[in-house]
Amino acid sequence: MSIKTDLITSIGKQLNIPYLGDGDSIARIVYSVAGQMALASLWDHDEDNETVSLQHFKKRIIQIINAYKDIFPEIKSIFSESTEDIAEEIYLIYLKNGFIYHSAYQVAPVIPAKSGLGNVVLHRGFSPEASLHMSGLGFYTIQDNMSDTAISDMFCLQTQSFESYLEELLENGEWENVDWPDNTEYLRLEPPFNKTYWNNEPIKDGKISLARYGEPNKIVVFYRSQDGVFQQKAIPEWRLRDFYPGDAESYGEYRRISAALLNRNGTLPEIRVHRIDDLISVKLGYRLPPSEEEFFKLYSWPELYNFTSQPSKVFSRYMSEKVFPVFKYELESIGYRFVEV
Repeated sequence: MSIKTDLITSIGKQLNIPYLGDGDSIARIVYSVAGQMALASLWDHDEDNETVSLQHFKKRIIQIINAYKDIFPEIKSIFSESTEDIAEEIYLIYLKNGFIYHSAYQVAPVIPAKSGLGNVVLHRGFSPEASLHMSGLGFYTIQDNMSDTAISDMFCLQTQSFESYLEELLENGEWENVDWPDNTEYLRLEPPFNKTYWNNEPIKDGKISLARYGEPNKIVVFYRSQDGVFQQKAIPEWRLRDFYPGDAESYGEYRRISAALLNRNGTLPEIRVHRIDDLISVKLGYRLPPSEEEFFKLYSWPELYNFTSQPSKVFSRYMSEKVFPVFKYELESIGYRFVEV
């Protein structure tokens, strides 16, 4: 066994990430180490300051990945040439999952927290000396769960079933007749969903769906056809806006409503999973709502490490077999269905 193999095997064992003798498994270990070392860099401040610069945080990621690319040339083709893109991706995943405080180009560690399901305990915020396992960029341990905090609370995941959530939304507001503007788009309730979730023709069978129209910011409303007349019902803007810092332009929360409507229609795609050694391959059939998507990205590895093309990296990823049951439990509890292939 070579020194290089000894090195990557040892690091993989420390983080509980299997080294399978190929470039893809090396890339997974390197990706996780880059996240671990970036968070450790938050303690590089001097005594008079409790923050480090965002540039320092991202630079550590770039340094780690470039160093391992020099040691393992076989991963150069796996990672994109622009390590700045990877650094930005890792930073955003940690920011959106509450791992760092960010203000005025400065970042700082958060107060440690943990939560678990069964004997799997997820950790957010940690001492650099802590011995933790990793799945993707997320940290976990296998131990008795002594936390009173629910995973859904720690990561802002939905707990309300799709049925109850949709019923609550539809209880508010009044239906009003509407003549659609020329630029109106209508949510698809039937597959295929692989190209676009919207089309240019409204549904006329009385089912409730979503429509969006307006420029430059689109208004999203419920709509239905009643006795040959289209009607709309307003959705509060705060129900559609992502709550993440720095994401003022993002309105991905409509996907939570879309998933609920598809679930009601019986057409919400299943999540397909496949075991590969100690990993679980997870393939989504429909994009997750923002909080669930960021949690998925935190605790998984992408298939490809070129982050210039989004959102392709959010549909097909790998998770540790230890953490996958937590992810599955949280999503099944609100109405998602998993199938093993």
